[in-house]
Amino acid sequence: MKNYYKINEISKLYNIGVDSLRYYEEIGILHPMRDKNRYRQYTTSDIYRLNMIRDLRNLGFSIKHIAAYLENRTIENSLAFMEEEERIVDQRIQELKKLKKDLQRRKASLLKSTKVVFDKIELLHLNQRKCVSLATDDIHDDIEYQLIKLSKEYEDNIYTIGNFHTGCFLNIEDKNHIHPSSVFIMEDTLTDYEFTLPEGLYLNLYYQGPRDPDYQHLKMMIEYCQQHHYTIVSEAMEFFVIDVHETRQKEEYITQLQLQVCQTK
Repeated sequence: MKNYYKINEISKLYNIGVDSLRYYEEIGILHPMRDKNRYRQYTTSDIYRLNMIRDLRNLGFSIKHIAAYLENRTIENSLAFMEEEERIVDQRIQELKKLKKDLQRRKASLLKSTKVVFDKIELLHLNQRKCVSLATDDIHDDIEYQLIKLSKEYEDNIYTIGNFHTGCFLNIEDKNHIHPSSVFIMEDTLTDYEFTLPEGLYLNLYYQGPRDPDYQHLKMMIEYCQQHHYTIVSEAMEFFVIDVHETRQKEEYITQLQLQVCQTK
């Protein structure tokens, strides 16, 4: 068994840059010996310390915190440090469980989206839905950029935008000039939200392919309301069910349109 290891051997073994190893030495958390030619020689004791540094860094401890611990190790300090490590590990486990749950939910939602019927208007009764929004300017503002701004504003509440229903409210007062009025993020799991969409009747339609810049599908829904004696209650909603977040192929995009309506007396 070798008693000493060169810096390049340690660097390859731990996948740590030579500069990082020199830095660890500079701040005093590694103490390699020097041979007669002044080359660094790492002992098994250095390897033990490097193992600890790597594991603690992976848990998010700062170099300063690690250095203080390594230079002041006692049984009492070690026990306290282990309790802190255990707390961090438990926190990571909960974060990973949440990530797994979110991934399963996104996978189920994506699979469900691929099975919807396209270009069919249907009447749905929907419950209240929690929502946050951000006003937009259809001439100057990019909708994707506005959604990123909105998710940033609620970043403590929104783990990843892919876990939520995103889209925009559409002003339909003038059928010849339909335009976005605000972007939204919508989901029942929101803990901090601005308002709720009311429970009620909604006309719903899915279409596939690139987003329709002329809103022909929405105009078809508006005409459907007139023909079937429905009154439109509020702005239209455009949901980006499948878009650039899930696929680069625009022909695979899925857009959902909704109109809240009531029966005309």
